[in-house]
Amino acid sequence: MDQVSTFERVFSYKARANDEILAAMRRFDEASPAKEIAVRVLSHTYAVDQIFAANLRRAEHGYTSPNPGQAPSLEELTAAIKTSDQWFIDYVSRLDEEQLAELIDFTFTDGLPGRMSREEMLMHVTVHGEYHRGQISLIMMQNSITPPGDGFTSYLHKEEASARRRPGRSSDTVEPHLDDNRLNMARLVKLGPAETSAKGGMAMSRLAELTDSVRAAVGADSGLGKTLKFNLREEGFIYIDGGSVTNEDKAADLTLTLTSDDLKAISQGKLAPMTAVMSGRLSLSDMGLAAGLQGRLQALFSKMQLIS
Repeated sequence: MDQVSTFERVFSYKARANDEILAAMRRFDEASPAKEIAVRVLSHTYAVDQIFAANLRRAEHGYTSPNPGQAPSLEELTAAIKTSDQWFIDYVSRLDEEQLAELIDFTFTDGLPGRMSREEMLMHVTVHGEYHRGQISLIMMQNSITPPGDGFTSYLHKEEASARRRPGRSSDTVEPHLDDNRLNMARLVKLGPAETSAKGGMAMSRLAELTDSVRAAVGADSGLGKTLKFNLREEGFIYIDGGSVTNEDKAADLTLTLTSDDLKAISQGKLAPMTAVMSGRLSLSDMGLAAGLQGRLQALFSKMQLIS
């Protein structure tokens, strides 16, 4: 076909997909928590890109976490990602097979040692970005925003139409299978999570039941490294500090406010935390801290699912 490498095509596609998802994110309502979540998700992918860009060069990246505490503005994130994407396109254009196969030792942000080839790192960056753009697309559909098409095959056949047996195709044409996928996802979004009944106030036995479930999931230590409080609105509190779980209403590093029914739905895997936030059913006292603790909170909820 020509001398453009597959990696050059992949990273050019990544740049185009990022441009399109960033442009679509401007359609979020400014006051919507969904916009901040989407920005934080894409900011996370940018941080990971920068971490691995440094690893590829055997350089220091300065990140202590792949989840920055302060969310950038959409404009700042757009400019930063555009610069980063162009760096990757230029970088892969200079690599030969020997350099791609070279193993590089590095340290993950959690302090664990790592060793990957340049080729493996580059694959991780592209797959990781596509995964999180998919998350943002789902957030958009949950907020009645049509996400852009995002597919490598579609990109290739638009950008290299004549070489791909597509003479005369419009660059705006969307592959039919991508339209079908978006329609199917839209149907799933409309169905929403399984609802739990909320009849009357929660009896003390209900609070005790949820507290026991949380206590069993926490075990000897929550693993959060922070204090956490579930504010069950007018139904009570569950306070976690290390391995201690009480019903005290004390100041916590992070407070999750939701109904007892929604906490139970999350613990049973019937309601996704992100869906609860976007629909207003779950509010967070500190969005940045919650993003930094996302993996640990998910582990706690997963343990609660096993116990429920």
